[in-house]
Amino acid sequence: MSNHPRPLLLGYIRADVLADGIGLCTVEAQLRAFADREEFALGTIYVEKGDPPGAFHALLDEASRSESTPSVVVADLRHLTLTEHLVMSRHQDFARSRVLVAGFTLRAGGLGAASPVQRLVCRSAHPE
Repeated sequence: MSNHPRPLLLGYIRADVLADGIGLCTVEAQLRAFADREEFALGTIYVEKGDPPGAFHALLDEASRSESTPSVVVADLRHLTLTEHLVMSRHQDFARSRVLVAGFTLRAGGLGAASPVQRLVCRSAHPE
């Protein structure tokens, strides 16, 4: 176990893209398992349940108050709209943050395992 604090990870879920039979609790557990496996400290999981995007704006507010630049984890890229991705990329507190996808395995031979820097980056300009 390391003496270094784990980097902050904020969760984001869009309830309108959850597949039939997959509940909110299941997706929240997926985000928690990802954070634990990848050695992040999972902070708040924001759940967007409609318009306007209040949970998304609350996520941006938390990032503004954070002492470090948090990363964001989504279950899959459908949970982050193109507009939200663009807002995050232009937001002062998210300019250097990462968007991570819980469905990817990042350690032990997973995506980007050869490079510790690339290992943490899972970005897409075009959400699925």
